[in-house]
Amino acid sequence: MPNRLLGRLLGRLLALVLLVGGVVAATGTAASACPQLDSSPAALAKRADQVFTGTVADRTRQGPGIHYAVDVERVYKGDVGAQASLTTPRSPRACGEPGLEKGREYVFFVSGGHIDVHGAAPATDARVARVERLLGPGTSPTPAEPAHATLSLVAGEPTTLARLAAPGVALVIVGLLGLLLVAGLGRRRS
Repeated sequence: MPNRLLGRLLGRLLALVLLVGGVVAATGTAASACPQLDSSPAALAKRADQVFTGTVADRTRQGPGIHYAVDVERVYKGDVGAQASLTTPRSPRACGEPGLEKGREYVFFVSGGHIDVHGAAPATDARVARVERLLGPGTSPTPAEPAHATLSLVAGEPTTLARLAAPGVALVIVGLLGLLLVAGLGRRRS
């Protein structure tokens, strides 16, 4: 009797799995959250705030995304420094570009520090030529601002020389008084 019950249960479970599999197959794969936007260079350039070529210098996972440090080589649109810091979702289904390789040169289409949808592609001669036909020959990246040192007072007023010397003078006086006391005690014993 228990074998019959187990057989029925397995049969129903198998039917349920086949039914769910059939529904998934009939409706197709799960829809991507990423919209199907025009990924031609003209459309990408129009949507982007910045368009440039650069080599991926570093690639790190940060939370739900990938962070790229890019050494910028040529700027075609926008104001970009010698290094760009970009983020993208880890999943291509979430419109991310997670597969960029360290040390490889790409053409980037960027908005707000994020790589646009379909907005990074290897910088082939043909692709760079298309971008230059659309946006011109480009310029060198904006050099980074040199770091300026700012000095600030930790306390209110600077300490005067008399105030700095006071503890040393006090120690000298205490030492001399100690010598006089020891000399006076030595005379009394003699």
